[in-house]
Amino acid sequence: MKKTHFFALGLFLLASGFIVSCSKINLATELGQDLIPEVDNIHTFDTTLEVEAFNGLFTAANDSFRASYTFPQLLGVINNDPIFGKTNARLYFQVSPNTKTPFKNAPSKLVLDSVILVLNHTFTYGDTALPQTINVSEIDPANDFQGDTSYLLSRSMTTAGLLGSRTVTPFTLKDSITVIDFESGTPDTVKVADQLRIRLDDAFGQRLLAYDTIGANDGYSTDSVFRSKFKGFALESAGAGNALLGFSLKDAQLQVFYRYENKTTSGDMDTATSVFNFIKASSKTYTGNENGSANNITRDYSGTEIAATSGDETADPFVYIDNTPGTYATLKIPGLATFPNSVIHLAELQMESVFDNSDSVFGAPRNVFLDVYDSTDQKFKLVPYVFGLSYSGGYAITNFPAFYSVNDPSNTDQTYYFKKDPMGNIVRQWRFNITGYAQKIAVKKVPLFNFRLYAPAAVGLPLGDRDPVTGTTLFSVPQSGTFFGLSGAGRVRIGGGNHPSQKMKLRIVYSKL
Repeated sequence: MKKTHFFALGLFLLASGFIVSCSKINLATELGQDLIPEVDNIHTFDTTLEVEAFNGLFTAANDSFRASYTFPQLLGVINNDPIFGKTNARLYFQVSPNTKTPFKNAPSKLVLDSVILVLNHTFTYGDTALPQTINVSEIDPANDFQGDTSYLLSRSMTTAGLLGSRTVTPFTLKDSITVIDFESGTPDTVKVADQLRIRLDDAFGQRLLAYDTIGANDGYSTDSVFRSKFKGFALESAGAGNALLGFSLKDAQLQVFYRYENKTTSGDMDTATSVFNFIKASSKTYTGNENGSANNITRDYSGTEIAATSGDETADPFVYIDNTPGTYATLKIPGLATFPNSVIHLAELQMESVFDNSDSVFGAPRNVFLDVYDSTDQKFKLVPYVFGLSYSGGYAITNFPAFYSVNDPSNTDQTYYFKKDPMGNIVRQWRFNITGYAQKIAVKKVPLFNFRLYAPAAVGLPLGDRDPVTGTTLFSVPQSGTFFGLSGAGRVRIGGGNHPSQKMKLRIVYSKL
């Protein structure tokens, strides 16, 4: 079975993960905690606190992520994830001609060759060997679809008719193919790869050729007129499939290949290509408008372990984290509230994935994150007293990697480590450094809040410190530009606080006062 893990950390991190897992950790060097004394059980002690984990499901009511065209767009179906069930990702977008006269002669002087929809493929998440049939439909004109609006992942649209389809095996999208382009007026043969090219029905191409800029068949005089003739594309995977395909909308095109009568030589037919682009604010349509886009992603957890364990008051041995729109876990550490007044050198919330064979096809999200729910303000916030700040025209977090126990302050891409589980399987480990917050709790300066573990595609959170200098400023999470905004792809099953062999726990290194 072939698979692609677009978010693997690479050989270097794999190697470093083995080093960390197979060697005794020197807290003073490997974790960057240069003030941590050696644990001698006389002055300095090492202990763990129990964690209680409770699974929950995000719903449309509490998941506010909106899919920007700048983020990766997902298309496809996962029909058989044995742990996390099913996922369906649909894609909606518009294109526009670049001028009011996209063709080189009047409609009666044009002959259609073909019309092709082109999307640039960026990654595949899941089984790359199982074919999927991608249907392209026309968005029903009754839908409200605006270019200046970012839509929730729950937004879907009705369609008006099938325009074309193509069955594709995901791993073949990386193959090079030869295409001929006439956009410059002369044939240009080029090789392209990582493209999904779908030929659409000739009748649709004839519609585009038949539109004019005047009269009853006016379709190009303004962008709003064109939008009244054609609302946009709706793409959906039909039938079998077990993967999500990632695409970039920035270079999405509709390519119309046609022949036209030369205006200077009657009866002489030339060949040309007219390109309709997906256009946003940086290069608006000829009337100043923008094209709309939406990415509808739905989960179906029916019959899964998640559905059976979510939303109750029983602590769970497994925690299920599915990328946006997905799942979360509420974490409680009651022992931290009564921890004695001490000097806390390290407080690290540790957890690791529980191996399943399906992990080789459906990998873990890189954006697993931990925040708190401030029950006083009734808001989710960054974990208090763990983030440093800088100011240059606005506040910024300076030590985000340290929250993941990463030494390199510039490495916002590393969020987990690799280690071996009791059976020798390679699993992932997360180590959230909450030392500053634990210290404040130990000296009874701040209350203990519940934690939330989840994988946000993009979220803005205020600082959790009491009366922060940043006020209501929101900080973006994840901070990595590599996977900020990436929804849909990535899931992981983690050992809860009462897992028999891979317990989630809070490790504390402290000295008594």
